[in-house]
Amino acid sequence: MSVLRRLTILTIAIFVLLPALPAAAQTPTAGEIPPIDTFAGIEAAVDRTWGLDIAAMMASTPDLQPEDVEGGVTVLSAMVVRFDTDANARTGYDTFQAGLGAQLLAMAQGGTPTVADEPVSDLGDVASAATLMTTTPDQETHLRFILVQEGRYLFVVYTLATTSEEAAIADNLAQYLVDEGEEEGDEAIHVAEGGSTGGLWGFMPPNGHDVLGGLVPVSDELLYAAP
Repeated sequence: MSVLRRLTILTIAIFVLLPALPAAAQTPTAGEIPPIDTFAGIEAAVDRTWGLDIAAMMASTPDLQPEDVEGGVTVLSAMVVRFDTDANARTGYDTFQAGLGAQLLAMAQGGTPTVADEPVSDLGDVASAATLMTTTPDQETHLRFILVQEGRYLFVVYTLATTSEEAAIADNLAQYLVDEGEEEGDEAIHVAEGGSTGGLWGFMPPNGHDVLGGLVPVSDELLYAAP
């Protein structure tokens, strides 16, 4: 297997193992976030994930190995959900926030996990953050979520990073979605590899934007489409 393929698989494996709102209909246990298609008033939901630019890294360092890409910001993801009313968007926010802390603790894999919740001021109608910090004798990781409700929209941003300073990229992306992102018409084109356009995809920053910190799109997922 080529080094490029090994590195790409490593990146994909990292974000696949991270949580996403379950799209399949199922009965959640107490404390879990329910399936997204059960949220009252949901109209549409999309998710984009950015990761390391493995091809560019290989071009500059041909002998790059998987262990060389450890550390820093590994994954960044943004989910945008549109509801029929502001009230239903707020209910969706409250539901997500109520289940997030317990779900984060359940994700901890070894080490010493700690979950910290905090309000976020001056962002949308209401916003909060939750961070899972896991420490081992060899490393520290921060999985940080930012939740924002703004009008009829719910934004969920998360990142996996080595330090709390690096994890602040999630805060910056959430700020961008609220302040600069906007829906682009009614017609959306879904491209699984990360090139989707139109509709809710209009909220996402363009490739190469400073807020992405050099990460590139690796996956677009259509989480919910109105029947």
